Amino acid sequence: MEGRTYRYMTQEPLYPFGFGLSYSHFEYGKLVLEKSALQAGENLSVSVEVCNSGKRAAAEVVQFYLTDVHASVPVPLHHLVGFERVFLQPGEGRTVQFILTPEMMSFFDEHGKLKLEAGAFRLEAGGCSPGKRGQELGASIPVAAAFHVI
Repeated sequence: MEGRTYRYMTQEPLYPFGFGLSYSHFEYGKLVLEKSALQAGENLSVSVEVCNSGKRAAAEVVQFYLTDVHASVPVPLHHLVGFERVFLQPGEGRTVQFILTPEMMSFFDEHGKLKLEAGAFRLEAGGCSPGKRGQELGASIPVAAAFHVI
């Protein structure tokens, strides 16, 4: 799958996955993780603040992308693990909460078995898939946080 789909492509796409135009602008606050290290098999609670900083009421689809930083086999550069649509009035903010499960952190190994490896992960929240092209087109600046599975 190298070079195909938003999950494996290293080139910047014309339009990032999940990108959409809006009549407003949104800003993301700090991405908060329940903890920075967790045991394999544990869930991880996360939250992110999103605020409508524009002049019109509008909806934003908050998207969560996960990266396994040091997997032992080729895995997606990042993959969508969750999303939530929020409708906000001008100046209104909301905290979006999300649960990252062990299955979301896992991958299929060369034998077709679901596997969760210990190591570093990166979670990113924003309005489209990670990459500079989204910001060039006017998407909100995404926020990110790192954690470890031990």
